[in-house]
Amino acid sequence: MCDFAADADAARQLLVGRVLTVERVRQLNAKDYFYQMLKDNPEIVKIHPGIENELLKGAIDCHIHAYPDFVHRSQDMFQIAVDASKAGMRALAFKDHWNVSANAAYLAQRHIDTLIEFGELTHRVEVYGGTGTCLGMNPQAVRIALQYPNCKMIWFPTFTSYGFWRGAGKREAGKPEKNDVRLVSDSGEVLPEVIEIMEMAVEKKVGIGFGHTDFKELLPLAKKAKQLGVRATIDHPLLELNKLLLDEMKQLADLGVYVGTYCQPMIPSLYQPVADPMETIKTIKEIGPDRCIIGSDFGQVLHMDSIDGMRVFIRALLGFGIREKDVKTMLQDNPAKLMWLDAKHTDFAKVYNEAPPKVVPAL
Repeated sequence: MCDFAADADAARQLLVGRVLTVERVRQLNAKDYFYQMLKDNPEIVKIHPGIENELLKGAIDCHIHAYPDFVHRSQDMFQIAVDASKAGMRALAFKDHWNVSANAAYLAQRHIDTLIEFGELTHRVEVYGGTGTCLGMNPQAVRIALQYPNCKMIWFPTFTSYGFWRGAGKREAGKPEKNDVRLVSDSGEVLPEVIEIMEMAVEKKVGIGFGHTDFKELLPLAKKAKQLGVRATIDHPLLELNKLLLDEMKQLADLGVYVGTYCQPMIPSLYQPVADPMETIKTIKEIGPDRCIIGSDFGQVLHMDSIDGMRVFIRALLGFGIREKDVKTMLQDNPAKLMWLDAKHTDFAKVYNEAPPKVVPAL
């Protein structure tokens, strides 16, 4: 005889992705969810536009997508840098999955400096880029990229990552396809070319984003990063495309890797419309703000503009119980450490409102 109650309970516990259950989706989509949220959290009514202003002063967004890029973006680097300057942010880092973004970042910096020189802006935001490795873990290519000015990040593979496709169930273990980029051998050893790039990151004092891959690659990478003194972050591990379990994130954080708690997926998105926004809050509280980094990961054409997204994200964090000092840690202090800007951080606090250096106007 069928046990309909047991069957119904089992159905509610079916997973949508790695951790989200059917029952939780039902709760999030309930007719009275909005009223339940206010009832359970009356502090949310204290959140107002502008509550984020002081936290944005000195903030660093270490992961932004901007035009020019291989696809259209919602804004170009100039537009985002101007928005960040007006918000009083300290620094930006523009990501390119495939190529060097440090060259365009240098030009965006010149643009900001020129606007300051002409009196159209009053605050100098630092503009950085880096290099992507979707075309392969090529130490010589990375070595050249690190010679560019304004290069402060190395982003490991995303769309071409073997670990990503394996984690998505599109590859059999030990059977990468021709153009897949690997970081770790079948026996669990970090590949020599990856180690060489990690050593360059330490030598040149730039951060690493571990890209889109699975825990099977991330764990040996994190252990090697700790051994070499690498400063690295897990890129958006709460997005379903490279989703990690809480215990997995804790293991990586305990090895010294930062956990990227980015605007996505807490802010609703057409790119991942089914998600639990409260998972971000839980992750920060469980792992601790000292090991988490806030970034936008915005720039997609179906998202709000990057700095606006950061504003909403900060409001959401404050509204659901993350303290201001912890937001500051994740938004200012930790990204500065990731990008090796922490040595300058004290000096920045002293000169924040001083006049910018004299520059030659850009042509």
